Amino acid sequence: MRSPLCWKTPCLQRSKPTIVQQQFNRVGKAELGSVALPAIMRTGAGGPENFQVGTMPQPQLQITSGQMHRGHMPPLTSAQQALTGTINSSMQAVHAAQATLDDFETLPPLGQDAASKAWRKNKMDESKHEIHSQVDAITAGTASVVNLTAGDPADTDYTAVGCAVTTISSNLTEMSKGVKLLAALMEDEGGNGRQLLQAAKNLASAVSDLLKTAQPASAEPRQNLLQAAGLVGQTSGELLQQIGESDTDPRFQDMLMQLAKAVANAAAALVLKAKNVAQKTEDATLQTQVIAAATQCALSTSQLVACTKVVAPTISSPVCQEQLIEAGKLVAKSAEGCVEASKAATSDDQLLKQVGVAATAVTQALNDLLQHIKQHALGGQPIGRYDQATDTILNVTENIFSSMGDAGEMVRQARILAQATSDLVNAIKADAEGETDLENSRKLLSAAKILADATAKMVEAAKGAAAHPDSEEQQQRLREAAEGLRMATNAAAQNAIKKKLVHKLEHAAKQAAASATQTIAAAQHASSSNKNPAAQQQLVQSCKVVAEQIPMLVQGVRGSQSQPDSPSAQLALIAASQNFLQPGGKMVAAAKATVPTITDQASAMQLSQCAKNLAAALAELRTAAQKAQEACGPLEIDSALGLVQSLERDLQEAKAAARDGKLKPLPGETMEKCAQDLGNSTKAVSSAIAHLLGEVAQGNENYTGIAAREVAQALRSLSQAARGVAANTSDPQAQSAMLDCASDVMDKANNLIEEARKAVAKPGDPESQQRLAQVAKAVSQALNRCVNCLPGQRDVDAAIRMVGEASKRLLSDSFPPSTKSFQEAQSQLNQAAAGLNQSANELVQASRGTPQDLAKSSGKFGRDFNEFLQAGVEMASQSPNKEDQAQVVSNLKSISMSSSKLLLAAKALSADPAAPNLKNQLAAAARAVTDSINQLITMCTQQAPGQKECDNALRELETVKELLENPTQTVNDMSYFNCLDSVMENSKVLGESMAGISQNAKNTAHTQEALEEAVQMMKEAVEDLTTTLNEAASAAGVVGGMVDSITQAINQLDEGPMGEPEGTFVDYQTTMVKTAKAIAVTVQEMVTKSTTNPDELGILANQLTHDYGQLAQEAKPAALTAENEEIGSHIKRRVQELGHGCAALVTKAGALQCSPSDAYTKKELIETARKVSEKVSHVLAALQAGNRGTQACITAASAVSGIIADLDTTIMFATAGTLNRENSETFADHREGILKTAKALVEDTKVLVQNATASQEKLAQAAQSSVSTITRLAEVVKLGAASLGSEDPETQVVLINAVKDVAKALGDLIGATKAAAGKAGDDPAVYQLKNSAKVMVTNVTSLLKTVKAVEDEATKGTRALEATIEHIRQELAVFSSPVPPAKVSTPEDFIRMTKGITMATAKAVAAGNSCRQEDVIATANLSRRAIADMLRSCKVAYHPEVSGDVRQRALRFGKECADGYLELLEHVLVILQKPTHELKQQLAGYSKRVASSVTELIQAAEAMKGTEWVDPEDPTVIAENELLGAAAAIEAAAKKLEQLKPRAKPKQADESLNFEEQILEAAKSIAAATSALVKAASAAQRELVAQGKVGAIPANAVDDGQWSQGLISAARMVAAATNNLCEAANAAVQGHASEEKLISSAKQVAASTAQLLVACKVKADHDSEAMKRLQVSPSDAVLLSLTAAGNAVKRASDNLVKAAQKAAAFQDHDETVVVKEKMVGGIAQIIAAQEEMLRKERELEEARKKLAMIRQQQYKFLPSELRDEEQN
Repeated sequence: MRSPLCWKTPCLQRSKPTIVQQQFNRVGKAELGSVALPAIMRTGAGGPENFQVGTMPQPQLQITSGQMHRGHMPPLTSAQQALTGTINSSMQAVHAAQATLDDFETLPPLGQDAASKAWRKNKMDESKHEIHSQVDAITAGTASVVNLTAGDPADTDYTAVGCAVTTISSNLTEMSKGVKLLAALMEDEGGNGRQLLQAAKNLASAVSDLLKTAQPASAEPRQNLLQAAGLVGQTSGELLQQIGESDTDPRFQDMLMQLAKAVANAAAALVLKAKNVAQKTEDATLQTQVIAAATQCALSTSQLVACTKVVAPTISSPVCQEQLIEAGKLVAKSAEGCVEASKAATSDDQLLKQVGVAATAVTQALNDLLQHIKQHALGGQPIGRYDQATDTILNVTENIFSSMGDAGEMVRQARILAQATSDLVNAIKADAEGETDLENSRKLLSAAKILADATAKMVEAAKGAAAHPDSEEQQQRLREAAEGLRMATNAAAQNAIKKKLVHKLEHAAKQAAASATQTIAAAQHASSSNKNPAAQQQLVQSCKVVAEQIPMLVQGVRGSQSQPDSPSAQLALIAASQNFLQPGGKMVAAAKATVPTITDQASAMQLSQCAKNLAAALAELRTAAQKAQEACGPLEIDSALGLVQSLERDLQEAKAAARDGKLKPLPGETMEKCAQDLGNSTKAVSSAIAHLLGEVAQGNENYTGIAAREVAQALRSLSQAARGVAANTSDPQAQSAMLDCASDVMDKANNLIEEARKAVAKPGDPESQQRLAQVAKAVSQALNRCVNCLPGQRDVDAAIRMVGEASKRLLSDSFPPSTKSFQEAQSQLNQAAAGLNQSANELVQASRGTPQDLAKSSGKFGRDFNEFLQAGVEMASQSPNKEDQAQVVSNLKSISMSSSKLLLAAKALSADPAAPNLKNQLAAAARAVTDSINQLITMCTQQAPGQKECDNALRELETVKELLENPTQTVNDMSYFNCLDSVMENSKVLGESMAGISQNAKNTAHTQEALEEAVQMMKEAVEDLTTTLNEAASAAGVVGGMVDSITQAINQLDEGPMGEPEGTFVDYQTTMVKTAKAIAVTVQEMVTKSTTNPDELGILANQLTHDYGQLAQEAKPAALTAENEEIGSHIKRRVQELGHGCAALVTKAGALQCSPSDAYTKKELIETARKVSEKVSHVLAALQAGNRGTQACITAASAVSGIIADLDTTIMFATAGTLNRENSETFADHREGILKTAKALVEDTKVLVQNATASQEKLAQAAQSSVSTITRLAEVVKLGAASLGSEDPETQVVLINAVKDVAKALGDLIGATKAAAGKAGDDPAVYQLKNSAKVMVTNVTSLLKTVKAVEDEATKGTRALEATIEHIRQELAVFSSPVPPAKVSTPEDFIRMTKGITMATAKAVAAGNSCRQEDVIATANLSRRAIADMLRSCKVAYHPEVSGDVRQRALRFGKECADGYLELLEHVLVILQKPTHELKQQLAGYSKRVASSVTELIQAAEAMKGTEWVDPEDPTVIAENELLGAAAAIEAAAKKLEQLKPRAKPKQADESLNFEEQILEAAKSIAAATSALVKAASAAQRELVAQGKVGAIPANAVDDGQWSQGLISAARMVAAATNNLCEAANAAVQGHASEEKLISSAKQVAASTAQLLVACKVKADHDSEAMKRLQVSPSDAVLLSLTAAGNAVKRASDNLVKAAQKAAAFQDHDETVVVKEKMVGGIAQIIAAQEEMLRKERELEEARKKLAMIRQQQYKFLPSELRDEEQN
């Protein structure tokens, strides 16, 4: 049933316009509701009429609008209700602001000196700027309301509308305050403030009308809203005219309106054409669509016109431009909709052509409008005669600089540059010819010649770059020529480039100040709906700091605009801009962190948008400031001198005003604030002077100028603070003293800067340096005098003098005899000590209070010290001998010194309360006084044990009590909840201590020692409790300090040059890469903890802060030692970007700790962490760009590590007897290939060593080539070893060990090459490189010998033994080196390793006696592993209780053992060459020496165990259960595989299947094979128990336990690896995982299988029945052959790897890359690809390290039989 609504048809007449408003009819769900709605009663069209039969009445025509009963209105949605609430609260705020605009702000009394006049002028400028930015925001918000409310109400973003409304009201509220102040200042200056108040009222009234029409429940037509918006624009313009800030040209605004009307006219023409289409369309639906599209086009056009009216007065604001552009986009979209609807409605080409032409006209009109706006945004028309040409030259030179590395692009840009400079030269010559003044004509011609010469030079450089596109040198020449051309252009074009850059900086500074003002307003408005007080407080604090900086920035802009040719004004603007960046960045971070905690969505959106705009404005400001600083040249010293001289004049004026009694404090100046500012500025001046002296010594004029500017800025702060102190002082004498001292500082500083200017011109001149040092000392003394004029400081100085005078009595050689008894003297000393201790605590408190408190407490401290010293001298007189007397005097001197330090610390803190370390120094000084007193009292009261402990404890309690009274200082990094836990624990200790005192005090006659111990416990408990409570009180402020630390580290990178770096670029690069990777790991942990345990984010954030500090510290010397300045600058910039990201991440971590369940904050933290990770990769990329060769060495070393790990796995398969030959090949098939590849590796090694000191490019090529060759060599040797057959595993192992030695040597050589890169020939790193090269050659030679002897049965054992002896020598060299071990092991591991030595010794003796080659080979292999394991364990074994001598003993006997074993093997070698009975008899002597060393080693290991070590539980009993559990796990995984699709199940991998099917089948084969393998291992375990080789109840617990533990570990690994394989296969088939993961899983199965085989074969009897039965083909799962099962796993793994690699290859082949044709897009694509490549390389290296760590943990408890020498 439908409500009784009337249908309205608009009547279109020519005589008058009709407003067409679109009605939106939607198909929706039925709603339940009452239809009993009140009717609307209306009169008829023509009054009452009579009806008669046979006649027709007149048609009833009537249109009624604007009338609807509320009952007919649809119900409001929740979003509309929220908007209604926002509008209502905003209207209240607007009315409240409007009500305050009746009266002026009350101005405080102001003087007429220079500072007062400057304050008045600056305050007017600041108020005008703030009002302008607020009016900008109001008009932009109004335009936003217009744009957002267009269209269907159901599609309106009401939150965004609410945000716009909030922006309008909050800015209007803030604007009213500024208007009141400005109106008062204008009246004071003789202007008309009343008119300004009225203009502001008019604007408030217009805003109120706008808000009424914007109500969602309002039934007013759309036109009313547009009219109200237009009125807001008009009143805004009038207000800006009143304050003289209407900076947009009226002609520009007129043109803007004309262009907007042109768009409207074009759109009207389009609507008419669309109407023609609609009339000729027969389909009603299509006709309706065309009409709707045309109507929408008309509406969006009228909206554009309205929007233009609104923002025209403030079009200079980017946010207003953005809104106008948004309105233009809506028109474009609706025009496009017209065209699309017309195309669908008709096929008439003529009609469609007309529509198309009309649409093109709309587009053209829009483009004209947008171009007009863009032109204004870029700074309007060219500002000078040569502006167009200089603009081109500026932009093109920037392109050349950024295109370094791309010679083609550089040459192309150089052509454009040559054309632009040619045009400029012609223009200058034309001006010269038309010039009547001959001097000017000559200057112009000279400039044109210089420019033409620079152009010719650049053209020559471009030709060189074109001819040699790969030459970095030619590209650098072109860059330098372009820079020279740029400088010549600037000179020739009368500083046009400089003016342009300064103009851009003015614009950027203006926008940054406006954005900051908006953000502050948004932050204040959001405070009422912020649920997190801590976050709001942090935001408010950052807003205050920025609010203090905005005036400086505004003054800088005004000064530069009013004095466009003044270098001083331009430098002031640059300085203000640079000073604004850091606090602005902090406010952005604080605002972003606060957004998630704001409950009101509109306020949150407003704050978020403002923060985003401010961040963009800051980025623009940073860039503009850097470029302007480069262009303005070294004029800082002159500017600094001018500023200091003007400050001195201002102080003289203030002094004159003080004499006349007219010196008034400026608004907001109090004595406390000015005194604090004076202390801070004094410190800043001292720091800046030190910086200046350092730069002068370096002789760098540019940096010296910057340092001089810093001195002048600090002096300005000092001057203002000194004037403020004087103005707040009522004593004329004190006023005069302060102003005189400040003037003296200015005078001395002026001399200092003058001397600095002279000295920097003569670097190294000793006379200049001496004069400079004298002047600097004079400034320092003047500063001290200035600070001493502060109230309170004079009294502290008096107390210091009093302490010094009193202490002179201690210089006497003898003291008169005392007239008092010992007890009287002791009592007097105790009383004086208590008084002095109390005074020290009062002094600490007073130093944080008012100057009056400090004056009072310092005087009392001086008097109490005098009394204490008198009592101390009395006590010294009581001493019976000279030695005791001297000790008392020594303690008194110590107390005198600590008292002076305490007074100095209190004085320093009072002068500078915000200094970070002074509070800690003051507390430490107070503790030192207490400790000194305690020492004296203790010495004097030795006769009464117990009394000294009580007295000391009481004094300690007095000291810590002060901390409890001021719980505002951070004392450590514990979290709030950790602090509470600590409070509980220490409270228990305190209670126990108090009970102990109570009990022991009753029995003092019997237990004096117990009393002393109880007193000590209570004292410690109280200290701990105090510390803990302070932690709990300060837990909320930790993050701010971290962000400050990061910001400080970022800023230090921009500071002047440091001293000469001590290391090379490679040293710094290596450290930075390591630190950057640590940052990446920490960031990843933060992401993990954000979900699992947010409480730990604080610790991780602290670690991140520490790591970044180290990175930034290394970045500066790295930049200085880089190949060229560009790379160094790039590194610094990337590190700074990373710092900003780290600061944001730390802020997010703090916010998440406050709100752990806030999903939005968590999401932001994860996103920020992702960005930080990207920035880490950017830093790594920048470092790699700085040293490609070094980076190639790092990558190569990582690749070699992977090869070594692969060879380890191969050795395990060979040891297990499962390294089988392929087909019927022999070793001869591979011998030649091995020899050739080895020789190629030797050649690569030579090239690598030669290029260590060559260019980075050659070093990179050499490193890559050597890795490629070692990879081929490892593969061909593995094939050769397999061809020897699994029946000779020992020989296989010998061969693989030989190539593994080569790989290890190559890895060491690459590392040495990296360390020696760029070093001088006499550097130790070069010596180490030569040694590594020798080892490399030795190992390759050894490999060649092994290859030649491997099939010679008579010599292969001898050759293996020789190789082992050489390997042990190399291991001994590593053992003796000071390089610390990469990991640690336990003493029990150490003991276990010595058993391997015992076994190897026995085998060596047996081999020496038998002289059989097989025994010798087995001895060689076992010896290699046993000695390497022993040496490694010996070096890394440790325990917290191990003393240094025990550790040294272990190292000594470890070396003796290895030396003894080496002699044994060499003796065996002699026997093999000449076997005699006498030589064999000597074997026993050698073996005894080894045994003796082993015994000593075991004793050392036992000593290492410590008191808490216990034997690990023997695991033999559970071995079989573990094996069966592993088998069950594998079967379950196999069943999971069976359920995967595709379901075809061939028994082995079928090549005809597709890749997914091959992968699944291969994975199933592996699962089945591993299941059989583990069951076979279980059967082997049972057989060993049955044979008694492993006891069911272990008798040989250590040995069997090791074996069982190895079996358990191996079985677990097989099960885990198989399960991972199944998961990877499933994910790969479904497209969720990579083939690389699948290959890695398969390889892990193969490696763990090899471990299991070795574990089972350690104890197995090769002739046992079970083993014989298990050698045949499998018929029963329980009786599967262990070896066959292992081979099956290996084959299945190989099949899977091949299938996955094919899939990867297939995908790689099919992947296509769409290359962008445009230059910018193409470069961006290259950068993105390079970035991804670098990120992958980094991930690869991290993955390898992670794999090594995992293996280290998993194999921690494996027995020696299962450990390979290189297992990580």
